Amino acid sequence: MEEFFAANPALANFAINDYPIFMIFWNLLLLMVPFFLFILLKWYYKKNKFKKTGHKFLAALIFFLWVLFIPNTIYIITDIRHLLNYCPENYPRICAPNAWMIMFFFVYAFFGWVFFILLLSQMKSFLKKVFDKKIANLFIIIIIPLVALGVLLGLVDRFNSWGVFVYPLAILKIVLIYITSFYYFRNLLVFIIGLYILYFLGDFLFKDKFKK
Repeated sequence: MEEFFAANPALANFAINDYPIFMIFWNLLLLMVPFFLFILLKWYYKKNKFKKTGHKFLAALIFFLWVLFIPNTIYIITDIRHLLNYCPENYPRICAPNAWMIMFFFVYAFFGWVFFILLLSQMKSFLKKVFDKKIANLFIIIIIPLVALGVLLGLVDRFNSWGVFVYPLAILKIVLIYITSFYYFRNLLVFIIGLYILYFLGDFLFKDKFKK
């Protein structure tokens, strides 16, 4: 997106504390991709129950794309970093002119968290129906570390979801660094723990509302 704003500087000027307004619509669009992929997967299952090998292959492809795009939901919470230095110079840490930004970024982040819970809960319920409860529970255990890794690849290393197809070797090298480097692994571990907390907290609060 940096290249996009470099080519379209006018869009970058419409910003909230240097956060382009256009990015809000872009992130919400990316957030909707796994939502529609889930609907497609669910419809495809109702149509053929994944009976044939070709059905299973296409279902696996849709699920793989869902996995690639699901980090875009919870990624939105990282945009609270744009609150840093939100006060004009020579103002205290809390200032009247831009105090509204605190609520704006909080609600924006909350929206991403809700979609994160919604989509994971729906997919868990779907896998429980297609397979069994053990597979559905195992899915949650595995997907959250993958989401944490995806968020960091986007936040720190600036890769998009489709980067897996464009820069597979570069992403693989960075993934290895997250495993072998203390500082990278520390970031990954904290994100994993944080996302587990956010998921199970949301799952407790919303209970079965998102699982139908």
